[in-house]
Amino acid sequence: MRREWLIRLRKSKQFTQEKVALDAYIDRAFYSQIETGKRNPSFDIAHNIAKVLNFDPMIFFQDTLNIEQSSPSYRHIPEYFRSLNRGDILYLFTNFDNYLEHVITFLITGVQKDNYCIIIEQNRNYIQIQQRLENFLSKSEIEAYIYFIDQEEILQREPKDIVDIFRKLQDLFEEKNPVRIWMVEEQYTENDWIAELGNHLNLEENHNLKVTYRNILFLRAYDASQISAGLHIKKMQCYSYLMTDSEIVNSPFYRSCNKSFVFPSLFIQES
Repeated sequence: MRREWLIRLRKSKQFTQEKVALDAYIDRAFYSQIETGKRNPSFDIAHNIAKVLNFDPMIFFQDTLNIEQSSPSYRHIPEYFRSLNRGDILYLFTNFDNYLEHVITFLITGVQKDNYCIIIEQNRNYIQIQQRLENFLSKSEIEAYIYFIDQEEILQREPKDIVDIFRKLQDLFEEKNPVRIWMVEEQYTENDWIAELGNHLNLEENHNLKVTYRNILFLRAYDASQISAGLHIKKMQCYSYLMTDSEIVNSPFYRSCNKSFVFPSLFIQES
């Protein structure tokens, strides 16, 4: 779809395509394709163009997908992240660059909505994510709203010890701001650490532990190549939304009565 708004903005500043491309450190032909809608910019390129023309780079990621017009179950990914404070998403990615762009969108839109964001990632990936975030958010915003938990630290601990990791953020969850959680795992296992943690929490709940649910947007990501078709369907029964690199759709196999998703209860516990 032709980006008329971008063309009008460039012309209002009396800039040529060559000037914008040069100042944004990209090829003029590539910039021309961005204006005509034939190509989509990465986050870094969007930031560079926005800096040249002085606008919010997130505008690039608010364009409506054509598929939304034919099926209301599909949502543009940035639109979904921006609109909801609560829900659970299974994300099966095939391209790591797309994965990085989506986690950045998830965090940026969260901060814009005054959401606290927790990201459970490998340290090496988080370094890349943090570097990209610095193009869009100030250091103070990152420190105030985004909390990193090293995935390796989680995997090396027992369920009862994992509870203690998150309880360190008790003050954060006592506030009224919605919370969003992004968690990635390299492969799916039948009895993973979340299932074990859920069993541990259920034992605590049997001892009259009061659990209160609040607005939490939870996304669990897997490399699609690591999940078989059978496991794929099984996971879709537990998550109300299925996300790929290009779209979000209502999970056709979601069964709320069989939902084993227990992770958010970890955060809201009162003795």
